[in-house]
Amino acid sequence: VRQALDNKLKENDDDSQAESVSYFVKEIVRRYTGEISELGSYYKMAYNTDDEKEERNGVNDIEDKTLSFHSINESYPDVTKLYSDPDIYLVPNFLSSDQCDRIINKSSPHLMPCLVKSESSGDVVMDDKIRTSTNTNIPRKEVPTLTKKIIDLMNCSEEQLEMYQVLKYDRGQEFKPHTDGFEGPVTACGFFQSGRIATLFCYLNDVEEGGKTVFNKLGIEVTPTQGTAVVHFPMSLDLEEDQRTEHQGSVAVDDKWLLTTWVWKDERLDERYAEDNMQPLSDDII
Repeated sequence: VRQALDNKLKENDDDSQAESVSYFVKEIVRRYTGEISELGSYYKMAYNTDDEKEERNGVNDIEDKTLSFHSINESYPDVTKLYSDPDIYLVPNFLSSDQCDRIINKSSPHLMPCLVKSESSGDVVMDDKIRTSTNTNIPRKEVPTLTKKIIDLMNCSEEQLEMYQVLKYDRGQEFKPHTDGFEGPVTACGFFQSGRIATLFCYLNDVEEGGKTVFNKLGIEVTPTQGTAVVHFPMSLDLEEDQRTEHQGSVAVDDKWLLTTWVWKDERLDERYAEDNMQPLSDDII
């Protein structure tokens, strides 16, 4: 875009340069509005000022309202309700040991540091105090069995699913308190003015020490057990964030692997996030 502006400025006289600058600004807005909007959404989710945190934690509007949340398939094998209002579910044996091991093997060569936006600089950074794990995205076409399981359990369409993430936490790594939700509708991850109405993550290995998932405001701790999935609902169907679902990945002692995805209220529209655009990880189809 900058090159196009330079060319126009060279071609035009002074009276036409204002029009060229206007063209440049419009092109920036047209091409990059989606990316800017996404960064803003993630920034708000990952970082809140002290005043915002105090305001949000001091008064829980969810408790004073009758809100509707997404419903999963409670007849799915082995589903157990761990907590009610807000609902949290455990699904032991959601994935077999073999499936978990193969997902780890498929993902290992492709891990990269998790990216977040720095509060101080505004830059996208790798090393950050909020989230210190590594991850990779796994194409759904390489894990069709997993996709069928998720759709059956979560009562959703395939196009409501965010890209699958495989994460690894090494010793000393963590993910500090967060909900997975946003403060109202956002444009992010290929979805337009929507929100994450359900979270599913599945532990890919047994963890003897450290790495527990802690729901801070509910007094719940979940020890990572290979194949066990956890489901919770960070936003209502009206796209209000439920602060009660705040949770964290405690500091890892033993290595911890997990796979996670989110159900959005609406289907994905942005073709930049189409599955066909994802890089393959391996030939092993799980």
